[in-house]
Amino acid sequence: MTYTLTSKSLKAVAAAALLTLATAPASSAASLKFESWASGYETVDVTAPSYNGAAGGFVMNDVDTSDSFVVFCLDILGVIYSNVTYDYTTTAAPFSNSQSPLNMTGLQNLFDTGYSNALASSTTSAAFQVALWNTVYDTDWDVNGGTFSQDDDGAVKDMANEFLAAANGYTGPSTWTLSFLEGENTDPNIRRSQNLVTAAPSPVPLPATGLMLVAAIGGLAMTRRRKTA
Repeated sequence: MTYTLTSKSLKAVAAAALLTLATAPASSAASLKFESWASGYETVDVTAPSYNGAAGGFVMNDVDTSDSFVVFCLDILGVIYSNVTYDYTTTAAPFSNSQSPLNMTGLQNLFDTGYSNALASSTTSAAFQVALWNTVYDTDWDVNGGTFSQDDDGAVKDMANEFLAAANGYTGPSTWTLSFLEGENTDPNIRRSQNLVTAAPSPVPLPATGLMLVAAIGGLAMTRRRKTA
């Protein structure tokens, strides 16, 4: 199936993806193909690793279930081509085949503070991708310099810095649950496939007062059934 990626359907797609990934056995692999760019893309020029090309979130299709979901790349040195099927394994400890260990706190903060707006346009999508790469390949909170940097100036670079500034030191709740996809492709003619991340809205915990209300309603219902009997 193909989705029109509004903010509402983004959450639905992500939730379905997380359910699919969470219920799959840890040792099972998903066969995925590139479907489309989620909100378009922008061309960026970054260094360490060096890359000049498209950046942005994109949609992958599970060829076995026909489900589609949004992902971002966490691996500049990998590659994904159109019309090629790649095998992926879900993992809670990414990524043994590339950049490891990841800054999991930084990634979580970035999603919690920025992902809701990440797919608003091709510019925000590319900026969020660049910010993710910075979190993977650098230890600072901007793309102006350091181990990883963006060489070309413009709206994407400015917004990437805004995403990172918002994530720096964030101490609020985790609003997104992350799932990681580790590429299993080793075909030297295709190159190693990119490692990916996808997100779904985190469950909202029911406050203690809500739990008490549910218990009270349940008790009232049981009392009424007894009287009826």
